[in-house]
Amino acid sequence: MSNIKKIENLTEIKKILWNGSINLKITHKSSNENIEFLIQVYRNSYLPFIYEQIITYFKNFLSTNDVKDFNKIWLEYENVPLKWNYPSGVLYDYLYLPGNFNNQQHIWNLDLKFETADQKYPSDYIIPTRRFESDIWENNLNEILVNQLKQSCFVINGTSKPIMQLSEQNSKNLWKSIKFRNLNEFSYVNKKILKQVKNIPIKLIVPSDAGNVIQVPGSPLLTLKEFLKMNCSNLYDISIPVIQGIDVTSLLDLQLIEIWELFKHLDNVLYITNIIKS
Repeated sequence: MSNIKKIENLTEIKKILWNGSINLKITHKSSNENIEFLIQVYRNSYLPFIYEQIITYFKNFLSTNDVKDFNKIWLEYENVPLKWNYPSGVLYDYLYLPGNFNNQQHIWNLDLKFETADQKYPSDYIIPTRRFESDIWENNLNEILVNQLKQSCFVINGTSKPIMQLSEQNSKNLWKSIKFRNLNEFSYVNKKILKQVKNIPIKLIVPSDAGNVIQVPGSPLLTLKEFLKMNCSNLYDISIPVIQGIDVTSLLDLQLIEIWELFKHLDNVLYITNIIKS
């Protein structure tokens, strides 16, 4: 985990954050053998973008006798299903980092699960998917992400009109920029959504087995320290605030608007994970 002492070159830091990634080792445990697959995922992207690659690889080793439906797929870490609607880096920060804060490995080990006759998709814990004719996971992710952008747009502007009034072409370009990792295109379209910052959309993740998420808007002029003391005072002295995998203790005196402009995710939400000090 790294620590930023002060923010100097915003453009350069944004590029570094945009390209930040996590190495995954995905294992499927069958009755005969453990099958492994290595892949990278971007921190500020989403797991469904790699599901097609995962399915294609594991189809080489599994048959329909082993798997009821290859599209009923999910990943788990220490028996906790991963919420695919959350950014990959956020999942890593609140599930993996608390137990590995001072001893981070270079690979995050995850278990791959498919729905079978004996094992159902955990729809009571993670969002179930709708059926589409093609690109099932990407279309589901698109729906969820657009909905999350509408929610954050409302918090930021006091209205959802900026995103509702995007042209069809701009809406398509926004999705393409997210899917194909085009920072310049994403920034160009996203600016059309951010008209007037009245509040900062924040998801505050506090310690629990699966991460307890508190959604709370923050005033742009509050400092990060003031916000944390207001919303998790019992944790302030015993936890470390982590944003995009970075210990931001040294940025506590910055205003939320500055923190958000730098660290917001693709859904324009600022995710803050509290990790208990060892």
